[in-house]
Amino acid sequence: MNYRGSYRKLLGNSKAAIVGAIEIYNKPRFEYRDECFVILLINGWELLLKALLSKNHQSIYYKKKRGQPYRTLSWSDALTRVESRGIWPSSAPPLLAVRRNLELLTVYRDNAVHYYNEPNFGVLIYSFSQTSIVNYRDLLTSGFDHSLGDEITWHLLPLGLAPPVDPLAYLREASRASSARAVGDFIRLISDATAELEAANIDTGRLLTIFSVSLQSTKKISHADVVVGVQEVAADENGETVVVRPLDPNRSHPLFQKNIVEQIGPTLNGVKFTAYTFQAIAWHYRLKSKARYCWIDDDTQRPRWSRDVLTFLRSLTPEAIGESLAAYKKRPARGALQDAA
Repeated sequence: MNYRGSYRKLLGNSKAAIVGAIEIYNKPRFEYRDECFVILLINGWELLLKALLSKNHQSIYYKKKRGQPYRTLSWSDALTRVESRGIWPSSAPPLLAVRRNLELLTVYRDNAVHYYNEPNFGVLIYSFSQTSIVNYRDLLTSGFDHSLGDEITWHLLPLGLAPPVDPLAYLREASRASSARAVGDFIRLISDATAELEAANIDTGRLLTIFSVSLQSTKKISHADVVVGVQEVAADENGETVVVRPLDPNRSHPLFQKNIVEQIGPTLNGVKFTAYTFQAIAWHYRLKSKARYCWIDDDTQRPRWSRDVLTFLRSLTPEAIGESLAAYKKRPARGALQDAA
């Protein structure tokens, strides 16, 4: 018996589950939408984690018990095994944030019957699920060098007429109101998970992120409308395009260079860390060109950084930091002037 399974088949089924979940969510009319979507989303994650184990020659089964059939790992135990074997990619999202995000979605999946009569509760599930898909995309890329975008044809026609509910506004209102007990318990879990990630200095944007979607004519989009986004979507001259963006880049990228230096501290993995060290790393890895990490303010032309850059910095080895400093020191003089801004 193959205790590892075929990672290619596991990976293929995982992507199929995620694409199926997205297709279900985007149907204009579908009863039990959130519940079916989350079931497939978690299934896709479970298969992805098993594929990661299989690729690294690890078993995806529990220990066999006499008289009982073989059982494959749950997503939670698969993630624990990935962590304990040290095979979580360094460039992937923070593992703890991924775990807490999936745990909250699993609570919803396992207790869906309690939430059906709570108005606007689906906005929370949407926000957690959108974040989960972004995390999935990044792990798929870092662990397997596959792109989720290759599996999806981005031709959407959103026709929602009701104004969207702000998840934070819902949380504030639900916290004050006498909501159903299950909803109250769920909100407390969100609070605990957020506090845990903040205490560990992990980007809470990997737990829950707020996205807004606007439908605009492509003829009216100017340079100012091209903002940090999850996916750029092209359209023909007479078509429409969906621009997906975080609620506010000032919130998604709140850090200046001085904030990064303060939060990292005087040393980074045993190497002296200063503004110069950060500039060297940012230049060497071209972080300014990556929307995940950097956003350039149009008014001031100053770079603003997301909290993901802190995770990236902490993942670097002393050797990688030294390599960045050496390369930065040898950079062309003109590039030095440009990167000092």
